[in-house]
Amino acid sequence: MISHMPPKSQQGFTLIMSMIFLLVLTILGLSATQSTRMEVAMAGNMRNSDISFQAAEAGLQSAEEFIELSVSKLDYNDANGLYSNFTDDPDYFDATNWENVQTSSATLHSVATNPRFIIKYLGDRSQNEVAVVNIGGYGSQQPGFTVSIFRVTAKGFGQTSNASRMLQSYYGKAF
Repeated sequence: MISHMPPKSQQGFTLIMSMIFLLVLTILGLSATQSTRMEVAMAGNMRNSDISFQAAEAGLQSAEEFIELSVSKLDYNDANGLYSNFTDDPDYFDATNWENVQTSSATLHSVATNPRFIIKYLGDRSQNEVAVVNIGGYGSQQPGFTVSIFRVTAKGFGQTSNASRMLQSYYGKAF
């Protein structure tokens, strides 16, 4: 004789395990999406930083060209970002000091604002401690002309004005 056993009531174990499995997959998917968003944002910030650095380099080059075109040290008279050797350096981190300064003539399409630069005349090579620094006496004899030394500070911007970089260099010119 075959006996029939009454069917057991469903416990729902498979349904519960499927729901837990779907929850875990959803959490992993959201985590991967968040991670990807973070990586995209970091790549964008790095690109913006690189663009601002390149813009600052272009600003330095424009400032050096400006110095080469100068006809006199008297052009550096504490106006429009051109400082004399008698004036203290401006606070380069104060945004107001960058408002009425020289702007690079370079045409950069991927920046929010063209690079700006400040030039400070430091004095002639024989008049300034920074200017007379040399290694092993190299350059201690001047060949009949005096070299005027300038400190150039350039500020470049990225795709937004929030990203900026500053670079400084020294440049010498015989007038």
